[in-house]
Amino acid sequence: MKIIYVRIETTGIACPESGLVQLTGAVEVDGEVKERFNFPMRPFPNDIVSQEGIGQNSASARELAARDNPARVFEKFVALLDRYVDRYDRFDKFHLVAYNARFDAEHLRAWFEKNRDRYFSSWFWHPAIDAMNFAATVLMGARSDVVDFKLGTVAELLGVFVEQERVHEPEYAIELTRIVFGRLLDRFVPDRTDKMTNANSKELSAS
Repeated sequence: MKIIYVRIETTGIACPESGLVQLTGAVEVDGEVKERFNFPMRPFPNDIVSQEGIGQNSASARELAARDNPARVFEKFVALLDRYVDRYDRFDKFHLVAYNARFDAEHLRAWFEKNRDRYFSSWFWHPAIDAMNFAATVLMGARSDVVDFKLGTVAELLGVFVEQERVHEPEYAIELTRIVFGRLLDRFVPDRTDKMTNANSKELSAS
């Protein structure tokens, strides 16, 4: 099974008006992480940069403008995908997993189109898998006792030790998402062992 975990940072919430400024993730094949990536980039010239977006990313417009060209980043990202998936085989794709996946998937698809590539679905199965909604289903009996449904809060509810001050770091959030998703799968797939989850926990502690 091929899974790609992604976390994006954007210049705003509106899609496709807002643009990507960071794409972080990990490629997992049959439970083993094969590659991690972190691509900061500047938005496209026509992307709307909102004050809300800049605040979320803690980067100024000047800092964003100094980042790598989005077209060049796109080439790197497609090259990464190409190492694991045959885009011409309609049965060979990534499961795209994210926390609040609809947001990530919509902006990522729009980013493909801004790069004049309409073949987003050649790489990823539809729909994207939302670890947040998955958690909401698993934890629905305890929902009234949960103060919020942020990634760090949900991870702790599932028994994961969380360094809360690091949750907004993209690389840390990706590893946390992987562990949360693994814990959730354990609830539904009885023959899964704890080996994978324990390994993920060690990776998170060492990151």
